[in-house]
Amino acid sequence: MLTLGLEEKNTFLEAINKKSGANVLECYQCGKCASTCPVSDFMEFRPRVIMQMIKLGMKEEVCMTDSIWFCLTCSACSGRCPREIDIPAVMEAIRHLTIEENYHPKSKKVKDIRKFHEIFLDMIKRYGRNYELRMMAEFNIRTRNLFKDMHLAPKALLKGKIPLGHESTKSAKAIRKMYEMAEKLEKSK
Repeated sequence: MLTLGLEEKNTFLEAINKKSGANVLECYQCGKCASTCPVSDFMEFRPRVIMQMIKLGMKEEVCMTDSIWFCLTCSACSGRCPREIDIPAVMEAIRHLTIEENYHPKSKKVKDIRKFHEIFLDMIKRYGRNYELRMMAEFNIRTRNLFKDMHLAPKALLKGKIPLGHESTKSAKAIRKMYEMAEKLEKSK
């Protein structure tokens, strides 16, 4: 167990390791994740730095950074990691922790990304899949940008790229049940 100072326990590291299933302590700061990440130039703290901040117990700084919301979970970083750390799972664990513990991002961009994230997960939970038209409408309403992307809708609809209606997938009930079971597990921890 990593300790900071003499008595201080790194509960942040333990929480992230538990939520992600990864072991952040295995990161030895080679930088391959940061050099591979397609969005690292937009991040305040690149993945390598985030990993180090977790090890140092810098919970507030990590949870308040925009960087965790820019991660695409594309796994390019994990594919090059010599320690095979699932960095996208770590980033996702941090995002979930920030939501659970009510951290609020400062920048409008990140607030929008977070709303998109919440809407997307809610769509999956409700219908077992994402519905682009409904997602776009709900996102525009929640971000108070009602007419954003409206010029794209007619062309996409005419080409059949976005279906007008939606049906739940056959496995929607199973997916909802999976969400309920996951929520029960989270509460029991």
